[in-house]
Formats: sequence, structure tokens, C-alpha cells
Amino acid sequence: MGTIERQTSIKASNAAIFGYLSDVAKHPDWAAQQLEVTRKSTGPIEVGSAFETVGHQFGEQPGTVTITELVPNSKIVYESDGKVGHFRHGFVIKDNGDGTSLVTKTMEPLEVKSLPLKVLGPIVRGFIAPKGLDGDLARIKEKLEHV
Repeated sequence: MGTIERQTSIKASNAAIFGYLSDVAKHPDWAAQQLEVTRKSTGPIEVGSAFETVGHQFGEQPGTVTITELVPNSKIVYESDGKVGHFRHGFVIKDNGDGTSLVTKTMEPLEVKSLPLKVLGPIVRGFIAPKGLDGDLARIKEKLEHV
């Protein structure tokens, strides 16, 4: 399916955005569907930090999210693995130099396990996933600009 990418500018510092997004436990604050997140690891959030998740889209969707890359104040990459598939998600944060930051959100299917998702792949890639990323970014922007 390839990587899907969307962007928005957010009126917040790179550090504020990074702090919010790198804490996967805050994902339910901006998720489109009901989501439960429980941290499995202790200590600071770092590469290898893991979270158990339960999404509630089309029934319960248990999974695991693991941080795979962190570059302070500029990049967060995590992988989610569950019944639907194994996906890589990422955020890149760049200072626009005007009090805003450009936030790029990516999603890349690594292994699609769900037959309906395999069949609907072109529709998901062309319409559903980009719309979902846009919605995520809009909710993140709303949370960070109205604190």
C-alpha cells in the first residue's frame, strides 16, 4: 500500500508537540474512535517503550504499540501490531520560524492481516487513510492550540 502522509501547521513549539505526541497514553485524546491505552513499560518514554491498546472500531481490536524511533523535539515513530495488521506510524515536527511548527503524520502498512482491508486497499489508500490522518492532525492541532 505504501506510505501515506499528511501535514498541518500547529501554533505550538516543537517541544510541546513532541511531548504530547511521544506519550502514546495520550493517543485516546485525539483518536477518531474510542481507544484504551495502557503502558507496559516503566521509566521514561524511549525506543522500546510499549503500550497495550484496545480499539473499538468494528468490535474490540487489541494490539501492541512500540516506540521504534525518537529524535527529541523532531521525530516519533511507533509500530502497532494487532488483528488487523502491523503498521508503522510517524510524526516529523519542524519549526516554521514563525511561532508555528509543521507536523507531518505518516502511516505505512507493513503487514495487512485483515481480508476486508486487503480487498479495500486502493480505497483505503486513496481516500479513507488520508482522511483519517487529516482528522488526527486536526484533533491534535485543536488540543495543542487550545490548552
